[in-house]
Amino acid sequence: MASLKETKNRISSVQNTLKITSAMKMVASAKFHQSQVAAKKVHNYEQSMLMLLNNLMEGRDELDFVFATERPVKRVALVPISSDSGLCGSFNSNVLKMAEEQIEAYQKEGIELILFPVGEKITHSLRQTYPVQEDGRHLVNKPTVEKCKAFTGLLMKGFQAGSYDKVVFLYHHLKTATRQVLSDEVMLPYTPAEKQLSTVKPQERITEPSAAYFLRSLFPQVLCTRIYNAISESLVAEFAARMTAMQIATDNGNDLLRDLTILYNKTRQQTITSQIQDLAGGRIRRE
Repeated sequence: MASLKETKNRISSVQNTLKITSAMKMVASAKFHQSQVAAKKVHNYEQSMLMLLNNLMEGRDELDFVFATERPVKRVALVPISSDSGLCGSFNSNVLKMAEEQIEAYQKEGIELILFPVGEKITHSLRQTYPVQEDGRHLVNKPTVEKCKAFTGLLMKGFQAGSYDKVVFLYHHLKTATRQVLSDEVMLPYTPAEKQLSTVKPQERITEPSAAYFLRSLFPQVLCTRIYNAISESLVAEFAARMTAMQIATDNGNDLLRDLTILYNKTRQQTITSQIQDLAGGRIRRE
């Protein structure tokens, strides 16, 4: 059985750890609510931009738009998004696991992969095994429109030049505060979603100077918004995962603290009982 001093030191250590986990939970909670509000605004803007783009493309099959043209897939740009820091449960390990599964699946099909990891954790993990492009590594560290524009331009330039035939993002979507769903999304080539089309007939739409010119000007902004939205959603999911992980750690710490307190009291009681018996035994012998 551990001595009183050892048990007391363990209690003190657990109490200090609980202060850290509680503080981290409060910080994660505040950041979660802030990022959730910001992500909601980005999502609404993205939906408006997508509706405008999709309505522009609807019924205009004559438009020769390279970023919406599907071609045989020989090379794929894979963009997994993780966090910059840990202590968020299985958030980063799930991204790494799915990325490795995708890599293995594409390699079996004979498809070449170009990796653009976003976030310190996934970049550090992947570059130990695979060659990676680190252009998007710091995107999740205070993401801005300017950073996303630069990354968007890089992906569009590579797709247009034929360096890859498909761009796939892996990132978390927030379902509830305790549940984050990891999924993949094809960013390029772009495919309009039917639910985002309006009821206005294509022949009733008028564009100036031309639909093709408007499309070329609009699409980089739309893709930038989609990438910004993906990073925003991933950040919200990260803070939710960290908040949940810190709550679980705090609960486990409280359970451990309760067990250690019981152990300390039992050990102390046994020590006191033993000392009383020694005193009583010494007095009996003297008599």
